[in-house]
Amino acid sequence: MPELSEQEVVKSSDPEIVTLPESSEQEVVKSPEPEVVSPAVASSPETPHQFGFVAISGAPNAGKSTLLNRLAGEKLAAVSHKPQTTRFNILSVNEYGPAQVAFVDTPGIAQTTSPIGKLLRKNTSRAIKNADVVVVLVDISHKHLQEECALVNSILTKYDVATVFLAFNKIDKVKDSHIVERAVVFQQFEKIKDFFMISAEDGTGVDQLRVAITDSLPQQEWMYPSETRGNFSRWASEMTMEKIFQNLHEEVPYQTYVDTLALQEDDDGLHIYQDIVVAREGQKPIVLGQKGQMLKHIGTDARIDIARALRRRVHLHLLVKVKSEWMSQTANLIDAGFFDRSV
Repeated sequence: MPELSEQEVVKSSDPEIVTLPESSEQEVVKSPEPEVVSPAVASSPETPHQFGFVAISGAPNAGKSTLLNRLAGEKLAAVSHKPQTTRFNILSVNEYGPAQVAFVDTPGIAQTTSPIGKLLRKNTSRAIKNADVVVVLVDISHKHLQEECALVNSILTKYDVATVFLAFNKIDKVKDSHIVERAVVFQQFEKIKDFFMISAEDGTGVDQLRVAITDSLPQQEWMYPSETRGNFSRWASEMTMEKIFQNLHEEVPYQTYVDTLALQEDDDGLHIYQDIVVAREGQKPIVLGQKGQMLKHIGTDARIDIARALRRRVHLHLLVKVKSEWMSQTANLIDAGFFDRSV
């Protein structure tokens, strides 16, 4: 992987804007296809024979995004110690020999009556309903797993999924004897095809889970062209959102979203233009920080991650905006992309 140059973030005259580095005079051109490639049968003369959607589900903070990144072999979803970092159904299309797998990382299933909570549950429900394989992730480091048992039971009774795997995550944090004690209660669920002991963090057991997933996929043509990876705009937003969760605290990250507006390519690299949208005027200076230093820090960290993943020069342009109480109206949430129609 080529070494990235550490360019200094340049703050424009408007303290709300951080440019990495300063933008050129060229007009911003929206990418013709920043979203996921439309489904199409691969045109290879040797038609691959397996394809399926795989939904990764579980309680908040079970490690779903970490598992998705591990399965994909690259960073696709935001990872944070804070629960419910994922708001969208992140789509990752991967190829393993004759199999093409479309992984869907769902928001954590949490009981809440807020408009955003209802949409997140709807996203998760659609992903599970459309899946060929569901991987239910259970954080085995928890001493009491009654809520996880209820979640597994709900998925098995509510959805008619051909294959369900149960993966006990974070085994690296628990003694072997405790793992057995906590896992035995899940043996009551006869519809589960198999159980796996994994650590999404260090990769233990993930290869075995991947093989089981691909072996369970239906025999059919690939849905996406070869080397499709997923929704780039959504991925770029996730990378910036991760840095917001890492650097801001309390309610601010949960009342913020990142909207990738446009992509511009020139001789100097890829320019990504994003809005960071907060719910209240008082949150704006928190995201900006003193003299714009917090926004500068968030932008630098996100740019470095994006550039490393793409292995190319990236310029990230950030603008902080206020959209009053955007979380309280379903129509606003749909406009912000919280109802995912791509999966």
